[in-house]
Amino acid sequence: MTVLKLSHIRLSLLCYLATALLLLGHVPWLLVLVGLLAGSWRIRVVKGLASLPKPRWVKLLLLALFLVTLWLSRGLGLFDKLVALVMLGYSLKYIELHVRRDIEVFVLTGLFLVALSLVFSSQPLAALLALLVAFIHLLLLLSLDIQLSRAWVKQLALWLLGLAPLALALFVLAPRLPPLWQMPNPSSAQTGLSEEIRPGDISQLIRSDKLVFRAEFAKPMANQQLYWRAMVLDQFDGERWRRSELAQQPQRFSPASAEPLNQYQLLLEPADGSWLASLNPSSLTAGSGQYFADKSWQRRQDNFTRQLFQFDYLPAPSSETSNAAQLTLAKQLPAQLPAAIVELAEGLQQGLDRSASDYAQRYLAQLEQWFMARPFSYTLNPPAYPGLRGIASFLFEQQRGFCVHYAQSVVVMARLQGIPARMVAGYLGGEWEQSEQLLAVRNYDAHAWLEFWNGQTWQRLDPTAWIAPDRVENSLQQSQSTAEQWRNLNGWGKRFWYTEGMSRLRYWFAQADYWWAKWVLNFDQQRQLRLFASLMAWLPGSSMLMLTASMLFLGIVVTATIFAKPWRWRLPAKPVLALRWQLWLLARYRLRREAGETLAAFVQRVERQAPQRAAALKQAVDGYQQAQYHPSK
Repeated sequence: MTVLKLSHIRLSLLCYLATALLLLGHVPWLLVLVGLLAGSWRIRVVKGLASLPKPRWVKLLLLALFLVTLWLSRGLGLFDKLVALVMLGYSLKYIELHVRRDIEVFVLTGLFLVALSLVFSSQPLAALLALLVAFIHLLLLLSLDIQLSRAWVKQLALWLLGLAPLALALFVLAPRLPPLWQMPNPSSAQTGLSEEIRPGDISQLIRSDKLVFRAEFAKPMANQQLYWRAMVLDQFDGERWRRSELAQQPQRFSPASAEPLNQYQLLLEPADGSWLASLNPSSLTAGSGQYFADKSWQRRQDNFTRQLFQFDYLPAPSSETSNAAQLTLAKQLPAQLPAAIVELAEGLQQGLDRSASDYAQRYLAQLEQWFMARPFSYTLNPPAYPGLRGIASFLFEQQRGFCVHYAQSVVVMARLQGIPARMVAGYLGGEWEQSEQLLAVRNYDAHAWLEFWNGQTWQRLDPTAWIAPDRVENSLQQSQSTAEQWRNLNGWGKRFWYTEGMSRLRYWFAQADYWWAKWVLNFDQQRQLRLFASLMAWLPGSSMLMLTASMLFLGIVVTATIFAKPWRWRLPAKPVLALRWQLWLLARYRLRREAGETLAAFVQRVERQAPQRAAALKQAVDGYQQAQYHPSK
């Protein structure tokens, strides 16, 4: 039974620290402190400076810490609670860290926590850090049998690298089966729009640069077309905008045209909601989604994993149907609107024929002229505009606002004149990571606009374009005024990260992250079958069995080659080969050189036992000794 040494405890403490840093922000800090104290106490015990506690006190400590852990994680989800409890067991393992088996349990628990950390973050950098922490745990396990040194650390790293080709072959070939059970969602590391919006909500969201999704296009797209429509908010109570029950009615998507203008692929990040922000109108061609009456898409699957969806972007219909209940709801306003707003709406419609088919467009054009004639400005840090009085304050006093303030005001003004209008929340533009091909959309791209019924279709209108056309034509980071405002709202770290000098590094990180998510995290059964189909088309005459066996054999051969290192092989000199040949021939006649026996003594023994073989052996030995000890002669 291996008794643990001080070096084992110190290395285990390094493992613990690395695991705690990996889970930093996802487990209560008190648990990490408990683990560090327990590890320091175990070092003192090994040194003879402290004694083991009595079992009764250990049980009381375990119970108290279990209750404290549950209390600290009371506001977290089920998954976070489970991780906290596993972390508690990992921390308290130091109390019984005595023999080899205890270290083995400690290492297995640490590796389990490393795997759980990948649920919180699936970025490639997180995977690399998890691999490093797992490597440190394997070093701890190896230290039970050998004295660790730099050479052994290097050797273990080479062994793991040598297994990479076989691991890659198994990753590609192993059947991509659906999960056997449902994992509870983590309550952190998620992003997105909420289902209710107050005027200040989006302006708070844009302070974050967290990635929402990436879009890859088959053909270039203009920035002005990139209105990522997430949800329609058609109910207004004077304080907040909500999605009505009518908007939430599932529908079957029936495109007006089957010929798409473009095709694009969305890679969605974990989100608080199930919204599928898409260009309107779009048809979902790959991925599990549901279409609703407000022309929005939602994903059916769990929303805490990175998922891939494919869409066809279609031409806008020239006419569509909208039921009377939807149009009635899109005209409703709360009571007690400020008189100044009502008077403004009445004044703008003077001279317009309300029965004309283009009344809505003419009235909104009048409203645009009213905005353009006043000193309105676009800001990412607007004043607070609570409730209906806030709308009046925005229109007649402050005249400084964000997209949601302009959209909200125009919707209210349209509804006052009986024009059906509704708020739309989503994202505008994005940052091109590959020119006109790969687009990254982040929280700071959150945007609000409106749709109004023109008698035939719901038509998009973005009042932000009246005041800040540069924001509509370019992304937030490409527009000089908004980019400068955004940097001023954040700390020095983000300001430095989004400087021009860091653009190349941001590009490399983005490419690695997109490749990782597309080909590793989303390598599901469909993508696996498509890969096999393309390989079989490239290799005509091959069968699925032959292809699978060949790829597995290739992985085994490459791994074996890495371990064998044939590039280091050197053929022995001719005298050495001659001597080995003679020794092999004599071994067939049961004349083997014994351990510790010199070559000269072996020659003498062969002269006695098999004199007919002695001459050839003596000649080989002389040649070997001549090459070994007198190479210049």
